[in-house]
Amino acid sequence: MPSSVEAREIPVIGDSLVIVGNGLLDEIPSRLRQAGMTPGFFVVVSDRTVFGHYGQRLLGAFEREASAAVAAGGRAPKVLKYEIEPGEPSKNRNVKAAIEDFMLEHRCTRDTIVVALGGGVVGDLSGFLAATYMRGVPVVQIPTSVMAMVDSSVGGKTAINVPAGKNLVGAFHQPRFIFADMMLLKTLHRREVVEGLAESIKMGVIRDKGLFELMEKEFEKMMALDPSVAADVIYESIR
Repeated sequence: MPSSVEAREIPVIGDSLVIVGNGLLDEIPSRLRQAGMTPGFFVVVSDRTVFGHYGQRLLGAFEREASAAVAAGGRAPKVLKYEIEPGEPSKNRNVKAAIEDFMLEHRCTRDTIVVALGGGVVGDLSGFLAATYMRGVPVVQIPTSVMAMVDSSVGGKTAINVPAGKNLVGAFHQPRFIFADMMLLKTLHRREVVEGLAESIKMGVIRDKGLFELMEKEFEKMMALDPSVAADVIYESIR
């Protein structure tokens, strides 16, 4: 089924692809199937707050796509979900091990794709989980914060915190896809928007005059997360 959402693509490192648009969430399962990503298992990792906003919609989209796959003579993957507590304290060895045990209990094999639905904590944790589970399985990032969209979900940086410090144990593991859906930013507090835009401003100052001028001109719309302006800023920040 053709997409009804206008989206722009940005190839990044290796075969990693960023897709920027408005209203992507419901189309993610079909886009993955069209890209040939038809595993036996999808494991959706999210925190309780984000999952409360968007998790059931994503699971519903997977269910619809599974029904379409079966109707077309294909197989339906099993979709599992694991919720963690929100915040930096969850980015640790114990939580990672708990998710791994959950996946092993459900007999997830190498034919598994980890789907990270959340901000930087979920993305870092899920990426490192995918990098090490069964010696490495694919990961798909669905960032839900500005900072995660423009920085932490892109480039394959993954890590957890340990008693000696933050992000000291991790790996580089490129996500197959990063879906940057502007509609997922609507639940952010103003401070969270500002923190993410600071990264975009830095990129504009360092390497992209046009991005800086766009943000200067459309500041109020960007702070209000106007979908069109937000998509332009996110796209130019990553590109």
